[in-house]
Amino acid sequence: MSENMENTNITEDTVNAQNCENEIVSEIYDEMGVIGPDTKVYGNISTKGHVTILGTVKGDISANGNVIVKGIVKGKIICDNILLENANVQANIEAKHQVSIKDGVTVNGQILCGSINVRGTVLGDINARDKVGLAETAIINGDITAAYLGAALGAKINGRVSIG
Repeated sequence: MSENMENTNITEDTVNAQNCENEIVSEIYDEMGVIGPDTKVYGNISTKGHVTILGTVKGDISANGNVIVKGIVKGKIICDNILLENANVQANIEAKHQVSIKDGVTVNGQILCGSINVRGTVLGDINARDKVGLAETAIINGDITAAYLGAALGAKINGRVSIG
């Protein structure tokens, strides 16, 4: 078992499965789960706590906590809060509260959230119940719907904006 995963009940057979035709469902029950940098999960992850993705997940992630992605995710992400840093994300995201997209990160998917801060690129629509904050490096190729919008000089929006 890898050092980063000693606090979870995911087996190495589950997370290291490759070229699988059947879906593999991995569940993490601890407060915090870590998918290590050399780990590939082909299937869904469901956790009652937080999860950090340093490796690759090709499947949906559902967390009753925070998700940090510093790896690759292809699927759907549902969580409380999410931080995307040094990530490659091809997923629709549903966050109850905060989404944070750092410089150099591209999200290819729709985002539904409480609020969002974008320094990277979003290729899809953003629907925020509260506010959208766009840094000078932000690029949005999609529509934005929010209660409030703050955009720094240099932020780019290619789509419709609906505020209020």
